[in-house]
Amino acid sequence: MEPGGAMDGMPALRDVRCFAVVAEHRSFSRAARTLRLSQPAVSQAIGRLERAVGHRLFERSSRDVRLSAVGRTLLPRAEALLAEAAAFAEAAGRATAATRPTITLAYPTLLGTFAARLARRMAGRDTGVEVVLRAAGQRAAAEAVAAGEVGAAILAAPVPAGLAGVPLFTVAIDRLAVPAADPLGGHRTVRLGALTGRRVLVPGERPPGGPWPALVAALPTGTAWSVGPDPDDLAALDLVAAGNAVLPLPSLLADTVRRPDVRFVPLADPPPPLRFRLASRPDAPDPALLALVQAVHHLLRTR
Repeated sequence: MEPGGAMDGMPALRDVRCFAVVAEHRSFSRAARTLRLSQPAVSQAIGRLERAVGHRLFERSSRDVRLSAVGRTLLPRAEALLAEAAAFAEAAGRATAATRPTITLAYPTLLGTFAARLARRMAGRDTGVEVVLRAAGQRAAAEAVAAGEVGAAILAAPVPAGLAGVPLFTVAIDRLAVPAADPLGGHRTVRLGALTGRRVLVPGERPPGGPWPALVAALPTGTAWSVGPDPDDLAALDLVAAGNAVLPLPSLLADTVRRPDVRFVPLADPPPPLRFRLASRPDAPDPALLALVQAVHHLLRTR
């Protein structure tokens, strides 16, 4: 039986809904517009309902549509039936949501657009899995995965020991944020070797195999580099704007920022790119994690 059909001689719910809407508008044409149906479809629904109850529900004339005596008697029952059906659908939706598999994904704010697209794709493809997003820095995200607080995280390589990682993509560190009044702001490009005497902000944690050790090694001898936030932490730009430092960062992030007190100059000799992986615990993956990995791979193929 199709949804809304009659069962055991009972009127179809869709026909009852048509009856209530025609009664509300006193017009078949206005009811059809409200229901997004054709006027003949509404007329047929009322005809079916009248045959089912054995009485005319409306008195029709060339100028108006009025409820019959039986129609006036049945309208409150129809409205109560529709209200109960709506309450049933809402309760069913809550029950489904309560049992729907959920996976929490930690991600760097640098990749917020990608994470949002991934969550939308998971919902749009009706995978049956809900993705909950949690923005987090590299260390916090890795610790959350290891502790089982999140199901997966997008982490810059190398992935910490004890976690499994699926390669995703690379992001170039190809811009240098400088104060707006700094002479470097007018350059078409700048080389890391030209930053003599500058304070260069780099992350405090620079694991081997990542880009940051190579960047520090490319700075001039005696450069006063200093520990700063992660490269996607926009608070670091406040230090740049104050004239305290310069900041290497990805153009992926620089292109989303609009600050009149900071300039973003292309790096002529960027370090190796950030390599991102989808990290998870090496335990046997659950269906939600498998669905997430499949959605990530599909998104990367089609973006």
